[in-house]
Amino acid sequence: MTHRADWEIEEHEEAADEASDEAFDRLAFAARALEMLRLPPRTTVAICEGCARVRVATGRNWGRRDERWAMVSVPPNASRRAIALAVANVAGRGAPWALDVLLAPEAAE
Repeated sequence: MTHRADWEIEEHEEAADEASDEAFDRLAFAARALEMLRLPPRTTVAICEGCARVRVATGRNWGRRDERWAMVSVPPNASRRAIALAVANVAGRGAPWALDVLLAPEAAE
């Protein structure tokens, strides 16, 4: 009898090292970005403060192949671009327009 895992984890670190000394609420920016881009159906996302770089971990829920989860870790010095790329990745919207929308001045407020 073979045993196989019912879950998988993927990590994405595109532009994760980009830092900024701009003063803004990074966790709120990530939450607003998720709202703007809309998540795929049956996806749960946790946003938390990280240490050194923006990190995204994603996977499937155990025993529920159609449900996914993601965790976005945002350090206190993350750039808007790094956060926007991470969130676009979670939402499955890696298109250039997604970055333009998230980095527009209205989204920054």
